[in-house]
Amino acid sequence: MLFKVLGKAFAKLMEKPIRLWGISLLYGLLSVVASCLCGFAIPGLGIAVGLLLSTSMTMVYLHGYRGEKVMAVHLFDCFKDWATIKRVLCGMAWMTLWIFLWALIPIVGIVFAIIRTYEYRFTPYILVHEPDVAITDAIKVSKERTKGYKGKMFWGDVLPGVFIGVAALLLALLAQIPYAGILFSIILVLVYIATFLFLPLYQGLVRAAFYEEITNPTEEPEPEPVPAEEDPTAAKLQSLKKLLDDGILTQEEFDAKKQQILGL
Repeated sequence: MLFKVLGKAFAKLMEKPIRLWGISLLYGLLSVVASCLCGFAIPGLGIAVGLLLSTSMTMVYLHGYRGEKVMAVHLFDCFKDWATIKRVLCGMAWMTLWIFLWALIPIVGIVFAIIRTYEYRFTPYILVHEPDVAITDAIKVSKERTKGYKGKMFWGDVLPGVFIGVAALLLALLAQIPYAGILFSIILVLVYIATFLFLPLYQGLVRAAFYEEITNPTEEPEPEPVPAEEDPTAAKLQSLKKLLDDGILTQEEFDAKKQQILGL
């Protein structure tokens, strides 16, 4: 499932990279502005706006993975009414609180906090798209659905970075070659730029892909069975036997035809 998710997320990114990048840039700018304006005046307001924007951006990635049209206006989906604002803020705050409490455990707290982060990863999707689930139950539902998938989600986060890191290391080594190294240096710079611009988008799509594939799995169509080739000799004997049973052939005629078919 891991490589299926990574492949499908990459394909979705290639469908609309510029639009997703533009929306993510707008999201970053709005987050900075909200933090500056709200954070200094009312710190709690800045945190609240940040949570709502973050959840909205998470939904943008889900729209993109589903092949739906993504627009900048989707960044304000979590602000559309008071019920949505309250549900998202309370649910995300409840999730963050539990992760924080797990992190307070001495020595191993950070490990438990990371595990809980993966267990609760579906919480924003559940809060927005599954209104029947109670706010405080969203993390429980997420924990149940991610059971058996946390390792795959972890590697889904890590593998793209590992791949890019190995590629960058190889390019850096090749850049040491006299003369030809200039070309590899240019390629290395382009890799860094592409990573900075598109890796966050890819990671967002990968996380949306895990939610979609686990919550709404798409069944692979079963291949149609290939009919076995019928033995022509057996078919002729079956037809001959039917003629005998129907009384069209006598037993002597049947035996003669049978020997003729069998080559006796």
